[in-house]
Amino acid sequence: MMALKPDQEAKSPEDAKLLDEQIDVQRNNLRTDKIDLSYGELASMFEKEELVINPEYQRLFRWSEHQITGFIESLLLGFPVPAIFVAETEDGVWELVDGLQRVSSVFGFMKVKRFRDNALAAPNAPERLGFSSKKGSRLPLLEGFTFEELSMRSKLTLKRTYCRVEVIRVGSAANMKYEVFERLNTGGSQLEPQEIRNAIFRAVNPDFVAFTDQLTECRDFQDSLILSEYQKQSMYDKGLVFRFLTLKNNYKNFDHDVEPFITSYIKSAISGEADFDKSKEENIFYRTFKLISNAFGENAFKHEKTGTPKGAFSVYVFDAISIGIATNIDEAEAIPPEELKRRCSLLKCTPDFLENTGSGANTREKMAARLDTAIRIIAQGA
Repeated sequence: MMALKPDQEAKSPEDAKLLDEQIDVQRNNLRTDKIDLSYGELASMFEKEELVINPEYQRLFRWSEHQITGFIESLLLGFPVPAIFVAETEDGVWELVDGLQRVSSVFGFMKVKRFRDNALAAPNAPERLGFSSKKGSRLPLLEGFTFEELSMRSKLTLKRTYCRVEVIRVGSAANMKYEVFERLNTGGSQLEPQEIRNAIFRAVNPDFVAFTDQLTECRDFQDSLILSEYQKQSMYDKGLVFRFLTLKNNYKNFDHDVEPFITSYIKSAISGEADFDKSKEENIFYRTFKLISNAFGENAFKHEKTGTPKGAFSVYVFDAISIGIATNIDEAEAIPPEELKRRCSLLKCTPDFLENTGSGANTREKMAARLDTAIRIIAQGA
């Protein structure tokens, strides 16, 4: 049995009753239906724009050719597959909320197109099926087939395979579909935190996300980063923009888990709960990364424990350099570039910074210590 925390009291029957009432209120915020539809019917809905696949929910179709082939094989064999989630709009159109990989695998293989503009549902889908290894496959002869090369029986089997569709109906609480998406894709999620944030925030406030998109494309910002292809595809650079905005404005309130902290702050900025001036933030962002790019280029966010920038991108260095300069932007612009570079190099090597990085560094005390150190050294030079 889990013990009570020191400041906790045992719950009473009245507490349980209040919880039940709260559950009733919140359950009424979500209205859903369950419908079984064939993939052929779903394809027809896409063709007529009755089903919309919004790539901002899951921007990247990242399944490998082997995964696509395995899923098609599962459908042909009649294996059960998870439900997909859609949200009903005011005009009755369904927006795909969760299940992009599965739906795109089928639509891509079938070469499903919209009638209006002949646009493919999954333009990057492979032309032919392929296993990375046929070991474990029950249909090794499926290798190399296009949809058109299948027999009529197999084509119809695929089209007539049913999928459970969970429909979030009109009348659900505002933004409920985005909370559904978030809950389905967090906790052991296959999506990166920034991909989830991007989907949720773009739907809630597309203007804010367009603003951060613009910041992400800043040439000086991009020139100061060295990111892997996966990081680029999974919006890591956009995540750094959100991180910068959050820590610059709110690091004193950090607790111990960075990703939820970022999400919480951006939500408050979007809702107006936090004081957030987009024009001011944009000005400081561009000025900050111009100074960083001019001083360091792609070495900006590497450690310098031996006096020379080495290793991969360090998020701790990114936080310290960018927040230190942004907080002192007028002073940083007033000193010569070589002096700014010296101060940044000093920061990377100072014990007050290094001792608050590494394992266990995401605590309120260590976050505050390393950023306070950065702000002090950039401002004072020592």
